[in-house]
Amino acid sequence: MASVLVIAIVLLSLFPDHLNIARTAARRFAVDMFSILPAVMLLMGLFSVWVSRETVIKYLGKSAGIKGMALALFFGALPTGPLYIALPLAAGLLSKGARVFNIVIFLTAWACIKIPQEMVELQFLGARFMLVRLSLTILAAILMGWIIEHIYYMAKEKADTNLIGGKNESF
Repeated sequence: MASVLVIAIVLLSLFPDHLNIARTAARRFAVDMFSILPAVMLLMGLFSVWVSRETVIKYLGKSAGIKGMALALFFGALPTGPLYIALPLAAGLLSKGARVFNIVIFLTAWACIKIPQEMVELQFLGARFMLVRLSLTILAAILMGWIIEHIYYMAKEKADTNLIGGKNESF
């Protein structure tokens, strides 16, 4: 966060004529975020109460397999909101036992695959473009999910080993 602030100060000192544009963009983003975030927090509270850990594990956990991947892809592609809405949802799913692989696919689908976007691509760029891009995006999501899950568990195992060995390094 501090590095972003430093970069912004440096850039605005180099380009002072862009100060009003940056201020307007920051204000719009803040208004958008603070108008959406309370509803997201409410939904997260309802999710934590209404959806059991067992349900999340059954449909998005390690044993869910291809079905879990397909559900993560579908639920990620369905909404059309900004990515910062998906992050608390992903954290909630992860805390309830969803597989890291499926969370990465969910977030990638949320960021890159939208059903309305696919329809626009179909209309303006054609079926071939849409299918190729969609296929490559899904393959990339699967590959990223696999890689990130392995890195996550390797880091977690290292952190657990350090805690057992007496070192106080956090994950």
